[in-house]
Amino acid sequence: MSIQLASLFQDHAVLQRDQTLPVWGRCAPDTRVRVTLAGREAHSRSNADGQWLVRLPALPAGGPHTLVVETPADGHCVTVSDLLVGEVWLASGQSNMNWKLEQSLPLVADDIATADFPQIRFFDVGRRTHIGPHDAVAGKWIPSSPAVAKQFSAVAFSFARRLHRELGVPVGILSSSWGGTIIQSWTSRSTLALNPDMAGWLAGYEANAWTAERWQDMGEMGPDGRIPPANAYPADPGSTGDWHATDHDDADWADIELPATWQSAGHKHSGIVWFRHTLKLPAGWAGRELELHLGAVDKQDITYVNGVEIGRTGTGFEDRFWNVPRAYRVPAGLTGDGALTIAVRAYSFIYDGGLIGPAADMKLHPVGEPASIVPLAGAWRFRCEHNLGVVVLPPAVMGHGEPNSPHMLFDNMIAPLVPYALRGAIWYQGESNEGAPELYGRLLRDLVEDWRRQWDRPDLAFHVVQLPGYKPVAEHQTDTRWARLREAQASVLQLPGTGLATTLELGDAGDIHPKNKIPVGERLAGGALAVTYGRPLTATGPLPRAFVRESDSLRILFDHVGEGLATRDGAAPRTLFVAGQDRQFHPAEAVIDGATLVVRCAQVPVPVAVRHAWADNPETANLINRDGLPAGSFRSDNW
Repeated sequence: MSIQLASLFQDHAVLQRDQTLPVWGRCAPDTRVRVTLAGREAHSRSNADGQWLVRLPALPAGGPHTLVVETPADGHCVTVSDLLVGEVWLASGQSNMNWKLEQSLPLVADDIATADFPQIRFFDVGRRTHIGPHDAVAGKWIPSSPAVAKQFSAVAFSFARRLHRELGVPVGILSSSWGGTIIQSWTSRSTLALNPDMAGWLAGYEANAWTAERWQDMGEMGPDGRIPPANAYPADPGSTGDWHATDHDDADWADIELPATWQSAGHKHSGIVWFRHTLKLPAGWAGRELELHLGAVDKQDITYVNGVEIGRTGTGFEDRFWNVPRAYRVPAGLTGDGALTIAVRAYSFIYDGGLIGPAADMKLHPVGEPASIVPLAGAWRFRCEHNLGVVVLPPAVMGHGEPNSPHMLFDNMIAPLVPYALRGAIWYQGESNEGAPELYGRLLRDLVEDWRRQWDRPDLAFHVVQLPGYKPVAEHQTDTRWARLREAQASVLQLPGTGLATTLELGDAGDIHPKNKIPVGERLAGGALAVTYGRPLTATGPLPRAFVRESDSLRILFDHVGEGLATRDGAAPRTLFVAGQDRQFHPAEAVIDGATLVVRCAQVPVPVAVRHAWADNPETANLINRDGLPAGSFRSDNW
């Protein structure tokens, strides 16, 4: 049997500096193994199943190095090249951590164009929902360059870039995330079983996950274990003739104002719909190479210009591109007559579909001249190729194929990474646990301690993104799940070696996926530099430490204020509310006094409680420290 290394030991890998380095894999049973790296050597012997593990002495930052694994008895040898030693971090969570740089275009165009960082490397863990456990993952190490960076997690890239610049060492990111997932799926079974709020849920899952009834109707599964929606692709695609052609007569097609879904135009179905638009090019554009920006296409597309395909995104049942902006090159050979006919075949096999914008992202311009644009939002023609009916996901059936099953993603996408040496983890998740914020604090702290046990590292760093504002704007809400979830996320700081990136003002009222991701990664890195690496930086936004009654006012004392408190716009602090014994909250006046805040309200002569930014989307909140980091949602009461 030849030598097989664990998934992460590949060319271009980054290894953790200043820590003992576990290296493991498989070979023939009961066989001696020799491992060498950068002048260090370690020996072991495989067990009866062929598994082996060695621990090499710690190395300082540097490289490139070569890892050599040999079984002298049979002469087998495996060599892994271009290994760097630096800082390794795990980036995990749901869609906002998985959000790619290209999904934030054009905000990150310069970040992608300048992403020439060969010492920043990503390993994107393949998604899988096979009932476990598992000891291997799909993926490969990719050094950062402008050609590939657009596929990196935007938050993780921003985080890695700042660490690399400030620490001056290589940085490796293990990117393991999945949109729409709950924290329980990322937690091990043993930890869930010890949480009394989870034990009944776990028992119910285990009573059904392996039954014959659960498996007999599963049918064909995708490579990640999920079952595609029924009738998701028409058995007979039909013939659209020349719908993509320049000379196709679309006079009998319907009109639509884009960006929009076709459901918003009255067509309440999933399926395949074509969109066409014809325009004259500005003077001087004929015969030039152009960039076509369509905004996002929900979910997949094939795009043609003057009858020629210029790009496509998505295959099979991939749903991850539903909000990804499309940008395609139009060859100069297609623009010679000064006119363009754009035809887009949009395919959405579930829920809505269409060209969903935003409008500002729908445009055309010459390559290299992004300021000279022709806007494309507005009147288009459209026609349905296939009506699949109203397709929605059936109620989730936990088990094989369902990512939100208990410990499913831990088994598939975390456990196979253990015990690869790393410094810590960054975590952006919580939106999918909105329904029970009262449970989230313990679940998050359990996750931190769980992963620390898995890696046998009580000092494993863990930094959390506190959710930004989302949903309709409000200054105070008695029943707010997002503020309560932020409160639960802040409770992670009860554990040593943890950090909190406050992002309250970086949200989008109408989009759970705000595009402004670069500052999120920067703030995570700032917290890591302060807490994990001991740099003299302010780790996070102002966090209340104490609430003191002073006659008719309340004084709030803070940690993490740096050189003092301030407001983002120079106005008085907003979104502060106080209440008396009647528990009725009223808007309060707030005055900054150095590192403290004094709040009062004439309607509440004897205040007993204060709240700040206590709403799903307190957009007008402006309290910050002098490092520019915002205060999150907090309260003094537990009502």
